[in-house]
Amino acid sequence: MFGTIALAPRSIENYRPVVGDAVIDELQALAEPLQGKRVLYLCSPAANLAVRAVLESTVPLMVDLGINAQWQQLRMPVEFQEMDSRLRRAMSRADAPWTRENATQWQDFNELNSRLYDEDFDVVVVHHTASISLYETITHVQGQKPAGAWVWHAHRDYRGANPDVWETVMRHAAGFAATVSDYPEFVGDSVPNKVNVVIRPGVDPLSASAQPVSEQVRRALLTQRGLDLDQPILCQVARANREEYPVKVMDAYELIKAYRPEVQLVLVNLSGIESSDLQNMMNMVNTYQAKLGNILLLTDLDKVGNVELASLRQEATVIMHQGLPHGISMELLEEMWQSKPIVGGHSSVAEATLTHGRTGLLADTPLEQAEAVLSLLDSPAKAQRMGERAHQEIARRYMVTHHLESYLKLMQRLLRKPGRKNS
Repeated sequence: MFGTIALAPRSIENYRPVVGDAVIDELQALAEPLQGKRVLYLCSPAANLAVRAVLESTVPLMVDLGINAQWQQLRMPVEFQEMDSRLRRAMSRADAPWTRENATQWQDFNELNSRLYDEDFDVVVVHHTASISLYETITHVQGQKPAGAWVWHAHRDYRGANPDVWETVMRHAAGFAATVSDYPEFVGDSVPNKVNVVIRPGVDPLSASAQPVSEQVRRALLTQRGLDLDQPILCQVARANREEYPVKVMDAYELIKAYRPEVQLVLVNLSGIESSDLQNMMNMVNTYQAKLGNILLLTDLDKVGNVELASLRQEATVIMHQGLPHGISMELLEEMWQSKPIVGGHSSVAEATLTHGRTGLLADTPLEQAEAVLSLLDSPAKAQRMGERAHQEIARRYMVTHHLESYLKLMQRLLRKPGRKNS
């Protein structure tokens, strides 16, 4: 088989004080008929960090509920990495290139991994677009269909995909038992599977990056970074690539400074982007810093841990999101959970998650973003209400327990194992 991810154990009982007895009792009831079932989650080494965060919580909780769940990474030799990246872009943008050579590499990648697949599972959940043809390739290479119900969890918004690539992927997806989308808006009209469900991503309230941090620890961590915690802080946390450099945020910040010169800007980039791109972004930020002052950039090189990240979010007066990815953003969900007022650019993810004027503000141009931020700075009560409603939205729809409940119900449906109802 592939490389198995070692995960720290988690107990579902620890979530009772957060979500309540009824939720935990229901999860245990749903898991009862699935006891001992073998479930495999598959992703690539380059999987979205938000996807990894969800699996880091979900898989150990399934194990705690008595399900034999595993998370494995497919083999991704260096010669296939560019193909993998191109396929992701082609599935998000109609004008993204996809060559005949890429198609051949895609086939070779799946043939390599199909020869490593040597176990049977009751359910296989594929979180990787390039592996969508693995089911079909295993059937061809091994001479028989792999056991179990196969599920494609399509995390991205594919409505703008390259039509030719989308059609090819859909042909390969036809053998799957179900397709899962993160948001109702992301469900494609031409998805071939009879079972198409929406399972929203879930915040783990017990994760280090989502839990509250004491004021003493926050001050110790953030003042050593040079922040003045007695003045407003504008913060963006992003896993950005070259296309998502924080130029609009800094342009908005320049407009904000004209009215509120005391505001500080913190840019956190946790991307792992190539060194040349990182240096270009740092040079760009340094140019704005020299002109405006009070800009702090934190990258992978600064070793920003989960506790410091949670501290930044708690201390931020307003959170900004410019250039959200095409897939889920755990940063956005955790910031909503932490009751922060958010100003986000229009994107499929932001529009699916935030309700403009209620749980956040959507604004695109630097001027629009500056006006949105200033409206929150000038009305702390409005900002607080918006943050509270954002927290309530996460508690209602986006907890890891919601995500887990939806998956247990899907597995029962695919395996035809109805769970008992609580009395």
